[in-house]
Amino acid sequence: MTVRVLVRATPRAEDREKFEEAYRTVTATVRGTPGHLDDELLRDGDSYILLAEWESEEKFRAWEDAPEHLQMAAPMLPYWGDGGVERRIYEVRARLDNL
Repeated sequence: MTVRVLVRATPRAEDREKFEEAYRTVTATVRGTPGHLDDELLRDGDSYILLAEWESEEKFRAWEDAPEHLQMAAPMLPYWGDGGVERRIYEVRARLDNL
């Protein structure tokens, strides 16, 4: 079942531009990873949401547990901010186009 992975972070104000550039680098690297479908970077004031779509939770966790995961994500790591990172995984239960 398709899942959405939501990661919330609050980088320091002076790091926002670098954080967004790092996101573009990481998303280009992750594109083509088995099971990865899409992702977006959303911003609301000081907070960002990285919203990724995966074919299944199993495929996401396989990538997350793989040694290359940290290599792929490395450009973003310095900019996650002091507020910590919150991650949630949601199953897609219904979509407008498949009701």
